[in-house]
Amino acid sequence: MKKIYTFLGCALMSGAAVAQAPYSVNGQYQFSSTTKHAPNGITFVDMRDAVNHYQDRVIFYTENFDAGFNGWAPVTQNGPVDFQITNVGHANDAGSSFVIPALLTSTPTNWVLFDSDSDGSSGQQEDATLTSPVIDLVALGAPASGPYQLKVEFEQFYAGWQSDTLFLAVSDDGGATWDEVEIMNNSVGREGRPNPEIVSINVSPYITDATNVKLRMRWTGNWDYGWQFDNITIAELPDNDMKITSTFHGDLINAFMFSQVPVEQAIPLVIGADVKNIGYLAQTNIAIEWEVFDPSAASVGSGTSSTTIASLNNNENDTIWINTGITPTALGNYTFTFNVIATSPDDATSNNSMDNTNFWLTPYTYAADYGNPSAAFYNWSGNNDGACSIGNIYTIEANDVIGGITTRIDNNVVVEDKLMYYVLYKFDGTTYVYEDQTSDYTTTPADNGQFVTLFFDAPVNAVAGDAFLAMAAHYGGTETVGFEMGGSVSQGSVAGTDETSALVSLISPAAPFVRMLMHDFTGVEETASADRFEVYPNPASEALNVTLTLTQSENTIINVLDITGKVVKTINLGTVNGDKNVTVSLDEMTSGIYFIQLVNADGKQVKKFVKK
Repeated sequence: MKKIYTFLGCALMSGAAVAQAPYSVNGQYQFSSTTKHAPNGITFVDMRDAVNHYQDRVIFYTENFDAGFNGWAPVTQNGPVDFQITNVGHANDAGSSFVIPALLTSTPTNWVLFDSDSDGSSGQQEDATLTSPVIDLVALGAPASGPYQLKVEFEQFYAGWQSDTLFLAVSDDGGATWDEVEIMNNSVGREGRPNPEIVSINVSPYITDATNVKLRMRWTGNWDYGWQFDNITIAELPDNDMKITSTFHGDLINAFMFSQVPVEQAIPLVIGADVKNIGYLAQTNIAIEWEVFDPSAASVGSGTSSTTIASLNNNENDTIWINTGITPTALGNYTFTFNVIATSPDDATSNNSMDNTNFWLTPYTYAADYGNPSAAFYNWSGNNDGACSIGNIYTIEANDVIGGITTRIDNNVVVEDKLMYYVLYKFDGTTYVYEDQTSDYTTTPADNGQFVTLFFDAPVNAVAGDAFLAMAAHYGGTETVGFEMGGSVSQGSVAGTDETSALVSLISPAAPFVRMLMHDFTGVEETASADRFEVYPNPASEALNVTLTLTQSENTIINVLDITGKVVKTINLGTVNGDKNVTVSLDEMTSGIYFIQLVNADGKQVKKFVKK
């Protein structure tokens, strides 16, 4: 079964607007209130070890909730939802296809949870507070008199939905009066949330008496998702404290953020880092020191960004982009290191540096996903049980061919006997039009959590300057295959079709594990007339089992070939008659697509397999 689409009237964005790459689609997609539990889990960025936010700080007070609320008082002003102590996170009620991860707190014994998703109900307004006991900061080492330079920091995982708002309030008269500030959560929603996210709030303006301080956390909402937090601290706010909040292994301004690039498509690396001033004083002349390491851990270039940020006040942030001038040539995983500097020496340097290891130079694989799968796509919200597709936009830097697509199948559901296929569209200067698709594939239990690779009947020509949308697709129904997602990427780079064949895309998306294979896979022919052997498991990690069924005595050889047709392993079996089982070791082979070839007097037969 094949369906051919042409997208008409789909205007595309172009140019170099910030965080908006060329060829990105509009018709951007957001989830509606009627589909709050559409089967697409929250995507989060695991930042557990990214920053030691306790180092280089004078901390006067901390609460980790390991002993329960420990004097903090939860009060519910309205609605059925309370602040609670947890060590597991959200309830994620049975049957919910939308799984909210637990807070990756640095002290995982206990933490605080507000589970609006499980405990709330539609139409019921929620308003709840969690208030600290009186905190005498002077007794805990703070100066006896002001003016004070203080901040409140904590770890959180916030899953935003529609009407929820978070607040921190500070009192310096024991709770008689309060100053309340909204905890700003930019770009919140179902996608791309850091876990944990380090929240830092300057509370200096609100404290004149440090002996009588109280803090209050507050949630307002209406059957939203929820809030988890831990390790609330009151610490000295240094004069000068710059922080790297995130790093980028690609250029989000002029191109998309690819995690794996075929060697033939390699261009000079453009990398970036988002920096934030979490110190008391404004910082000036902010720059990034950077270095690139190849897969052998050898430095291939370093420097200081030519672009600088003139000034950032407290709690302001901006991004610095670096054109390294380095075109990667060695296959494998690259590491980029970043360190933020400014005119004033930093008073707390532990958060000035961050690495990015999410870039690979590959023989032929083009990918946008990175990290572990953290979500899965089954359908667009409001699409009912209709057919759909989702994938990534890829830009072509040099003439090449596209031979196939590979996608990782979700491992949270039974995927047996589900129909799926891969489809390729090409940007024609105005819209995306159908280019080619693979044959249908019926999933098996062995596909659960694994990559499924399908090939085009003939390779698709790709010319420098082209843009392709490579997508995984299914035909709909009450039970469908899911496609895993991971790694936060640029807006507009993840797109697909709904049941009406309309083109839609995700806002603040995770990247689907939908990868283009830039190679001609038709060069190895199958000449045997009968199917005389089977291979399993496929994909395989350490060894491949080969089962032969021969009807006469034959001198038989097994060859293993790489994607170029080069023989990388040969096993001479001698004379074989009848059934025979052979184990082929894969220990010395790198991950990728290979062919196993059976050769004897009756000809040769070839099967493809994947080495994990």
